[in-house]
Amino acid sequence: MTVFRRAVELGSIVAAGRATGISAEMAGQHLKALEANLGVRLLSRTTRRLSPTEVGRAYYDRCVAALEEIALADAEAGARQAEPSGRVRLTAPLGFGNALLAPAITSFLERYPNVTVEIDLSEQKADLLAGDYDLAVRLGELATSSLMSRRLAIYPLILAASPAYLVSAGVPEHPQDLSRHEALIYAQTEVPTRWSFGPPDGKRVAVALQGRVVASDVEFLVRLALLGRGVLLAPSFMLDAHLKLGTLVEILPGWRERSLPLYLLWAHRTLIPAPTRAFIDFMVEWLSSPKVEST
Repeated sequence: MTVFRRAVELGSIVAAGRATGISAEMAGQHLKALEANLGVRLLSRTTRRLSPTEVGRAYYDRCVAALEEIALADAEAGARQAEPSGRVRLTAPLGFGNALLAPAITSFLERYPNVTVEIDLSEQKADLLAGDYDLAVRLGELATSSLMSRRLAIYPLILAASPAYLVSAGVPEHPQDLSRHEALIYAQTEVPTRWSFGPPDGKRVAVALQGRVVASDVEFLVRLALLGRGVLLAPSFMLDAHLKLGTLVEILPGWRERSLPLYLLWAHRTLIPAPTRAFIDFMVEWLSSPKVEST
């Protein structure tokens, strides 16, 4: 299954063999034996590239899930043999790091006194396969890759503004009203100048935005919203405390843009280092804790 997975992801028998530490000839034999055993054709072969058949694509999805579960079980069994010690190198989005990661790291270090943590907070997506990081925190849906992943939580995007701004500019009653408001625009999206909203059971409405501030840091935009500079769309974990204090007010609560899943990612390995495994397990526990969700 591992050779088949790599062949689908890399599009080549040679590359699949290299990734699994065997020759291209041996990788080809593995794939032929797998197809013969299943009695179906899993891969469509051309002179340039391999691609999965319809059956192969479905089988690939099952293989990935099964291999990840096996890897997690093996790693967990090995990691629990000793108290974790060493280093965890982590990259995470700046906004999430400032809002939630700092208290999590504090609690993690108290639990594991022999582990150190190196954190790079950036909106840029680091290449985990390069080996510079053990883990990456990612917000949003993931592209298909050979990376291992664990979903930790999901956060809705909330539309908000300060009371002072709403007094001066008026309260939007429909998503289209936002086109006449000053939007605080987050640059790190596919189409920064457009938001799309939908009611729970209705048709979505796309809105073209106007705004004089475009920034790559959500926390910076939150600060501008608190100063009354415009309307903001941000993940709930960035806004919850301000909404509870009343320094920001949710707008159009019956409409939703979308929700962002939160993932931990790491490179595929036979054995996950004990500090890395400990951090994965800790974050799953931390983000499922009611007191954290209410922070």
